[in-house]
Amino acid sequence: MNRKQRRTASKTRPPNPPDGIFAAAVQSHRDGRLGDAERLYRQVLAADPGNADCLHRLGVIAHQQGKQEQAVELMRRAIAQNAGNASYHLHLGLALDALGRLEEAVISCRKALALEPGLPDAHNNLGVLLQRQGRHEEALACYRRAGDLAPQLVEAHNNAGHALLELGRFAEAQDCYRRVIELAPGLAGGHVNLGLALKSAGEFEGACASFQRALAVEPAQADILMALAAAQLALGDHREALASSLRALAAQEAPETRRLFVQCVKDIEIEGEAAGLRPLVLRALRENWDRPDDLARVCADLIKQNPAIALLRRPDLGCGEFAILGSDDLLLALLSRAPNQDLELEALLTAARNGLLHIAQQPSQDGLAFSCALARQCFINEYVFAQDAGEAEQAVQLQAALAAALEQGVSVDPFQVAAVAAYFPLMSTAHAPRLLERSWPDEIEALLTQQIREPMEERALRTGIPALTRVKDDVSCLVQKQYEENPYPRWVGAANAGPRQRLVPYLRHTFPFASVEGQGRGEGLDILVAGCGTGRNAIETTQKFEGARTLAIDLSVSSLAHAARKTRELGIRAIDYAQADILELGCMERRFDLIEAVGVLHHLADPFAGWRGLTSLLKPHGFMLAGFYSREGRRDLPESETMAAKVTAADVRRARRHLVEQGSLVTERVDFFTTSTCRDLLFHVQEHRLTLTEIGGFLRAHNLKLLGFLLEDAVVAAYRKRFPGDPGAVNLDHWQAYEKDHPDTFSGMYQFWLQKTL
Repeated sequence: MNRKQRRTASKTRPPNPPDGIFAAAVQSHRDGRLGDAERLYRQVLAADPGNADCLHRLGVIAHQQGKQEQAVELMRRAIAQNAGNASYHLHLGLALDALGRLEEAVISCRKALALEPGLPDAHNNLGVLLQRQGRHEEALACYRRAGDLAPQLVEAHNNAGHALLELGRFAEAQDCYRRVIELAPGLAGGHVNLGLALKSAGEFEGACASFQRALAVEPAQADILMALAAAQLALGDHREALASSLRALAAQEAPETRRLFVQCVKDIEIEGEAAGLRPLVLRALRENWDRPDDLARVCADLIKQNPAIALLRRPDLGCGEFAILGSDDLLLALLSRAPNQDLELEALLTAARNGLLHIAQQPSQDGLAFSCALARQCFINEYVFAQDAGEAEQAVQLQAALAAALEQGVSVDPFQVAAVAAYFPLMSTAHAPRLLERSWPDEIEALLTQQIREPMEERALRTGIPALTRVKDDVSCLVQKQYEENPYPRWVGAANAGPRQRLVPYLRHTFPFASVEGQGRGEGLDILVAGCGTGRNAIETTQKFEGARTLAIDLSVSSLAHAARKTRELGIRAIDYAQADILELGCMERRFDLIEAVGVLHHLADPFAGWRGLTSLLKPHGFMLAGFYSREGRRDLPESETMAAKVTAADVRRARRHLVEQGSLVTERVDFFTTSTCRDLLFHVQEHRLTLTEIGGFLRAHNLKLLGFLLEDAVVAAYRKRFPGDPGAVNLDHWQAYEKDHPDTFSGMYQFWLQKTL
């Protein structure tokens, strides 16, 4: 280069940065002043574009700021300048991980370790990545190596505990968490994790103690309080669980704490003063914290504690009593949101309905709110309340008078509308749509929406529901007829969805001992809900899982129309409904990641034929949630009757009255309290009851692996105590022995998750 060229170059080249700029940048970075650090690093780069340290540190700042693509680009430029620096590869792995590029992140971590095998952080980070891929044994080895290299590295011991939990090695996990507590006794997370490991092993008292120690460090941490409440529930200590759930709710009102409150309060027996619970139960019911039906029994207990209601004389209820009933907000909410599940309250409501017939003939200004809420309850429970011949005749006459008034265009009193709606769906009244042409109080408007507008919407939706298969099997035709007459179940609110989850991690968490194959299936999840009924399960499942696309099928178009209306009401677009017979699905080409078949296969002529057909629709390593009636669990119920197809609503009401008079335990089942569910319970046209031996034989013959039953923690813990050699609780011979000694274990039904092994 000659003198002129040197002079030109000196004019265009940035001047060397002042001494100490790089050191100042590093100090700013350490102090968390990222903007200053970035500015100073860039000054250095202006003078020295190939400065690998500056490129790398700018990449770290981008990573800290969430700019992962920029971080990867800068770190790769640094590595291009100096590929022998282990830290560069280690931090690149972090940025790639943040972008979800796990395999590339693993490669970067391994390169870092190849350059510097003694980096404990690199071993720990590699373990985290491998664990996210479900490679728990490899992850554990990485954490162990990190702990050996740096015995004081709390994170390595903690992560080793997590891996051991995933592997179902609870005692070893507990040892890891105890080591964490030794190293960092003031870290609440160590106590929490030890509690979770103890809870997973069924050691609920120890778990509670650990959670309490964590709370001593962080007293108002909602997650810890929720974990404590779950352990207390498993111990059967409902009152302490409720107290913990109330503290969690006060600390953080979120979908998770709201659902926990419902789970803790739903089975509690209300004693003494419960004024503090009433407002929360009312909110939970109105705001749909979970399924409204789950709150029905505690609502009834709270309502019966109202002194004014407790003093009402049942046989003779008039406007004054209706005004008292209408002043109880919780009663009005229950009647409008869920079927009552309490016989005492049912007796009061039955008497009130009879009284409404007389009030309708002598209109008053008092009690309209309660009258309309009672009519909405009767629609929800499908007119299950008992009535004598004289009462029934009066109701028929009142309905005829309403129809005549509508035909003639004369005035109609609101109480007359409410009284008719309490005995018959308004749509069954001649000229009922004309009610929509008139102006009404808000309470009547809500009643008209429930009994006229929504049924009209369902009629319109019926025409758009496709038929995927024929329904030609004789039994399928009988079942179809039953559910066309009584769609099952009629519901108002579904469970609160909460944050969406990926299916495989959900199953690994739910069944920690099971070997669940698959990578997370977050890119899309094809679901089939077979026998979806009125759609509540299909809606809840679709909302629960990330990337869900659901096909929901049923024999009954009436049920499907109800499901479609509720789905549209909730703004859900990821569910398609279709009419189909499970026995005819063999020609379907679509395959599914998850098939849900709960409470449907035992209503087929041949449950195992239907089950085989559904199994053939699973993708390789696909999952199934299945449910069957237990022979032992339904021993107190009559066998299906040959004339069940001819059962009427009046037959159901008579059977209920007889069972109540007998004091039968059947009256304690939740299905006893609506016409469709009670008919399903007592008079189904086709019902098979299975044993675990039969189920086990099918699983072995069709390459299905049992992941586990859906049961309360306390039940699983009791099983493990009896059969310690089966920590995964999947030995069906053992379960059959357990059920023999505890015959109500599966009184609802067997519900269990499976995975296809081929």
